[in-house]
Amino acid sequence: MKRNKILVVLCVLLVASSFLFAQATGEAAGTKLWPKTQPVVYVGFGAGGGTDTAVRPVIAKMEEYLGETINVVNQAGAASAVAANTVMYSKPHDGYSMFATGSAPISGFRVMGTSETFWGDWASFHPYMGAAVLIVRSDSPIKTYDEAMAYLKTKKVNFAISGFGVGPHVLFEAVRDIAGVAAPNYMTAGSCRQAAINIIAGDAEISMATFSSVIDFIKAGQIRALAITDTKDYTEFGMNIPSITKVQKNAENIPLLSETWPILIPRDAPKHIIDKLTEAFYWAVKQPAIVDYAKNQGLVIAGYAGEDADKFLAIQEAGYAWTLHNVGSTVESPEKFGIPKLADFNWDVAKQKIKK
Repeated sequence: MKRNKILVVLCVLLVASSFLFAQATGEAAGTKLWPKTQPVVYVGFGAGGGTDTAVRPVIAKMEEYLGETINVVNQAGAASAVAANTVMYSKPHDGYSMFATGSAPISGFRVMGTSETFWGDWASFHPYMGAAVLIVRSDSPIKTYDEAMAYLKTKKVNFAISGFGVGPHVLFEAVRDIAGVAAPNYMTAGSCRQAAINIIAGDAEISMATFSSVIDFIKAGQIRALAITDTKDYTEFGMNIPSITKVQKNAENIPLLSETWPILIPRDAPKHIIDKLTEAFYWAVKQPAIVDYAKNQGLVIAGYAGEDADKFLAIQEAGYAWTLHNVGSTVESPEKFGIPKLADFNWDVAKQKIKK
């Protein structure tokens, strides 16, 4: 009799523990941020380029924090507008599709006529901010920034850029406008890294490229940097690259156009997904691996999300859209979209455009 009672108790405990285990397993499964399938970040430029190499390490750390896989797919085209349109207009806004680009390209979509989407449609996460550099091949007779400007005034030079409307292109447009240099013969390479490779191969003579995507070529002595779009000279790793503000008069505002490389998700995606991504992002950019990566690539940790990210992109759009328009590179005026000039920028007004 006593033995039977013990067996009954054991059976009850076994059933109870099985129930609790099943419940716990169900709860664990229910806590997955993306229970249906793995999410995808569509990078708007080619593999190995500045945007691609900037976002992948951060995404990897966010995966680590979330305990889930985030796939990354490169979808180049129209200075990342193809990828933006895929996520914004072709995919459901269920949190499974994201987009990565530079802050410059997204700031030019509307005035360039490549996409109707703009910063107000997205929640964004900006890990780094980085400058661009004016570069030539290491054996080029052009040794200084002044020599480059003088050379550009003599002929239609083959000038490599990753694409029209991207950060380095717009930065050089602003620089050449101040310097009084005519537009060169732009050669689009698809990525800043490929633009540098074109310089090394001799297919182009000069380039403006994202510093982080070509820093290893500079370290290796394959290309020479003539100026950097930062407020101060770059002197790490034995380099001495002069600030654009030192070598070009009236260039004080050029560093304001330096880019970030955000990961973006439609603003109307599920709030719990955006909130968890924000949490993972803030954790990721504090990790030693990311801090070291930024230093080695010549980048600065930005760490923008939420309203900080919105305000930054609104300012970038004002700067980039009007710079492109002033040099005749737009198909629509910024005025059509109510984009203010930087001198007239007011965040309290701009934030009214955020999609609720």
